[in-house]
Amino acid sequence: MKHFVNQDTYLTEFNVHKKYAASELILDLVWTHCNIIADVAINLYQKNNLDPNVYNLGVVVQAALLHDIGVYVCDGYEFLTDQPSFNKPYVQHTLAGAMILQKEGFSSDVVQSANVHAGVGLTSDDIHKFGLQLPDGDYVPTTPVQRFITYCAKFHSKAPKFKTVEDIREGLGKYGKEKQEAFDALVAEYGSPDLDDIKEKYNSWHQGFAYEVAKATNVGNLHEAGPELNSAGIAVTK
Repeated sequence: MKHFVNQDTYLTEFNVHKKYAASELILDLVWTHCNIIADVAINLYQKNNLDPNVYNLGVVVQAALLHDIGVYVCDGYEFLTDQPSFNKPYVQHTLAGAMILQKEGFSSDVVQSANVHAGVGLTSDDIHKFGLQLPDGDYVPTTPVQRFITYCAKFHSKAPKFKTVEDIREGLGKYGKEKQEAFDALVAEYGSPDLDDIKEKYNSWHQGFAYEVAKATNVGNLHEAGPELNSAGIAVTK
């Protein structure tokens, strides 16, 4: 098996990813994406000099590293080599991730950060209005750590692609002005991360991963517009 970014530094979290990943390719994508979100979180943590009594840095980093663990057991990435279909829509990766993390014995903030990180939180009204395939209920961050992780998770997608504040705000627009306003409040609270150094750190990985996907599948650059989007919002070419 190849050596993955920070797998020795964050061995506990890496081993959970490794346990649920069906292939090295999906492990590489989700684990590296989660490390990028952890770097965003560390950058904003330091930039804002957050109170460690409110935002325990160890919990913040662990929540960032594990927030997308449910992707491994949901659909949306079946085009990747050796990735099976689970008959479970991508939107449920938050709920599935929370169930995995609870089963694995992680803390409440880590579990709930996975459960509520979609968008800027989903309400029962959102589920009905947009026809989301989730059990009825509210999936909204309720603690500072959960709010922080939800915010940090917006700045990189598993396309994979970095996102600016403007990109994120535009994407949220299709879900209503109130979602944009909720995001604006998070921007006012935490500010924008300094992405240049993080982009440089992962630039070679982005290029290498795109090459590996193109070599192993019929998919080109995952973040470019294509004729069809799968349930994970990835452009898939025929």
